[in-house]
Amino acid sequence: MVDGRRSDRLATVGNRARVAEARGDDAMAGEEWRRYRLIRDAGRDPDELLAEGVALSAQAAELAVDR
Repeated sequence: MVDGRRSDRLATVGNRARVAEARGDDAMAGEEWRRYRLIRDAGRDPDELLAEGVALSAQAAELAVDR
């Protein structure tokens, strides 16, 4: 049931983002796509998210050193 609700929420938010894009409302579209990613990521494996965060942090540290 949780997956069904998440799928429904993803569809709703995705539709709102597309409508905002069609209206040319970039701020609202960006906010809706951000919500979409948050809902999608909530269903991901926590270890996968942690590994992705660690990799992004390492990349950010490398970029900061290169500046």
